[in-house]
Amino acid sequence: MSLWRWLTGKRRAWDPDHLAKGDPWMRLPLAPPLPAFGPGAGHDFPHYLEGTSRVRAATPAEVAEWLLGCRYADDAMLLDEHDYWQHPCTFEVVRSGDCEDYALWAWRKLVEARYDADFVVGVHRRPDGVEGRHAWVVYRDGSAEYVLDGVRRSVEAIIRLRSVTAEEYVPQVGVTRAGVRFVYAGLYRTTWGRQVTLQPHKGEA
Repeated sequence: MSLWRWLTGKRRAWDPDHLAKGDPWMRLPLAPPLPAFGPGAGHDFPHYLEGTSRVRAATPAEVAEWLLGCRYADDAMLLDEHDYWQHPCTFEVVRSGDCEDYALWAWRKLVEARYDADFVVGVHRRPDGVEGRHAWVVYRDGSAEYVLDGVRRSVEAIIRLRSVTAEEYVPQVGVTRAGVRFVYAGLYRTTWGRQVTLQPHKGEA
């Protein structure tokens, strides 16, 4: 079923034109295909939870502190690849990678620590107005929701309340701690949402 046919039978609030003007952080029960996360998404997300982690990081602060010891490197420089997602166990050894590698590792560690955490891909807006594709983690702790952006260079910058970062990040697609893929309304701020076929989650048709 195409995205447009599916949306036709749903409430007006899910009309793509309406979504493009609304809250980009609204979550929709649509299942994006793996390529919607980027060309490096070669495995479904349970794959990144497999294997044995050798790093102890039981809190978001410990996750952030460990990431401060890692070195950012894009895939072309590190691996001679356009886009390649390292398994978190590999990232623990290499301790170098790009935003997806940082975010996948942080997501896994928070899931292991039983946090309600999502791996998210979308658009990041820099202070100079430049926008680019980016990956980060969103997690809940009590009633608060946080953005964990591992490539930043202090614990305070890595972990921030989502409410204070809402204009800086435009989420597009995400995956829950259970490995369930979903779509954010922010997908409709770009033409990307018109180029992929999305399916409703089971029970939503």
